Amino acid sequence: MKPQLASVENAPTIEPTPAPFSFSQFSLNGKSAVMREKMLNDTFVLDGVAILGQATVIYAKPNTGKTLLVMKMLIESIKAGRVKGDDVYYINADDTYKGLVTKLEIAEQYGFHMIAPSHGGFETKNFQSYMRKLIDDNAAHGKVLILDTDKKFTDLMDKKQATNFMKLGREFISSGGTLIMLAHTNKNRDADGKVVFAGTSDVVDDCDCAFILDEVTKTDFKKQVLFENFKSRGDVARELAFTYSITEKQSYKDLIDSVQPVDVATIEQAKKEKVITAKVEKDAVAIEVITDAINQGHNKQPELLRYAKEAGVSDAKCRKALKDYEGEKLSNSSLWRVVHGEKNAKNYYLLTNDNNSASYYESAKNG
Repeated sequence: MKPQLASVENAPTIEPTPAPFSFSQFSLNGKSAVMREKMLNDTFVLDGVAILGQATVIYAKPNTGKTLLVMKMLIESIKAGRVKGDDVYYINADDTYKGLVTKLEIAEQYGFHMIAPSHGGFETKNFQSYMRKLIDDNAAHGKVLILDTDKKFTDLMDKKQATNFMKLGREFISSGGTLIMLAHTNKNRDADGKVVFAGTSDVVDDCDCAFILDEVTKTDFKKQVLFENFKSRGDVARELAFTYSITEKQSYKDLIDSVQPVDVATIEQAKKEKVITAKVEKDAVAIEVITDAINQGHNKQPELLRYAKEAGVSDAKCRKALKDYEGEKLSNSSLWRVVHGEKNAKNYYLLTNDNNSASYYESAKNG
């Protein structure tokens, strides 16, 4: 009798031995040609500030001019042929209806796209799904997204949300896209008088370049601002300064046309002015109290100290302000001049554009 053969169906299954782990499964070798096709040349979308194929964030206080300057630099890049206007999508999510229409007319003139929430079916809450669709459809290459402002697209105070947003942003960059984000700073400056970016550090951590834009000088007709880079990849500028007109009743087009770059020497002076402006802002209460006291005829130092104390300004802070803003000619850092009386008593007089001569102070000293 022949022995029974085991059924193939009933034969025990022998699992193959898994291959040992190797990082070679993640190797990019052999993909360089495909990746090079997605790589963009180091072309500036915003000259000196934002490079094509990178994520850039620009922080500034409201009314510093970040939208104005970004639009000016974008227009210049389009006019120079560095960027195709049809590839640029400016998402204006922080403007009035009148402001939107004004900027839309400029976008139409120079050929870049203007997008706004609740117009044309666009919603900021769906922005990340739109960006995901661009990536998945291999349609991100060469596209430039400008977000004005970043807080409209994610919660910058929420670390998880900000992290996830920038993770998607990095995918967009890896697919050949360009992301430029405008964001706000905190209301208060740091101990050195510098403005500080708002929110968690995740956006800064995951972007390629980060700038602070701050006002350094301001007159009735003109404002000067300074870009300062604090994170960079690529040949971006460490500092850039501009002036622009703030004359009332001018069109936004005239405002854009008024933007002018400032030379290196003026940048250095602007940095000094920025420090002074920040200090004046910090000492504003003491300056106001001393000015009021002098205007009321309290010129002698003991009188000034008593007046300041009654107004809530400490003796030490008043003495320091009197010393720090003493000078010969009216400026941001010179607000009053001291005239020494009998027994070296100090008498203070406010500086104005009309009283800077020595003869004026000599007459003031003599009563």
